[in-house]
Amino acid sequence: MAQIEKTETSEAEIAVHWREEDYYHPSSEFIVQANMTDPAIYNRFSLDNFPNFFKECADLLDWYEYWHTILDTSDAPC
Repeated sequence: MAQIEKTETSEAEIAVHWREEDYYHPSSEFIVQANMTDPAIYNRFSLDNFPNFFKECADLLDWYEYWHTILDTSDAPC
């Protein structure tokens, strides 16, 4: 009986085979509808604007019932 030779395959060889390292650019339709197209968003969502940036995030969503409290730290960390 012929013996089957066992070979090892490296992660790099697998990545090349599956093309995991390719970069796919988003379509122009996707870019246009993106919520975060303004470079100033990093300033709006910085720690200097905490916790008000949570309100801005919440305003991007549709709510069944509008919320009343942004962040309750009265019983932290619970």
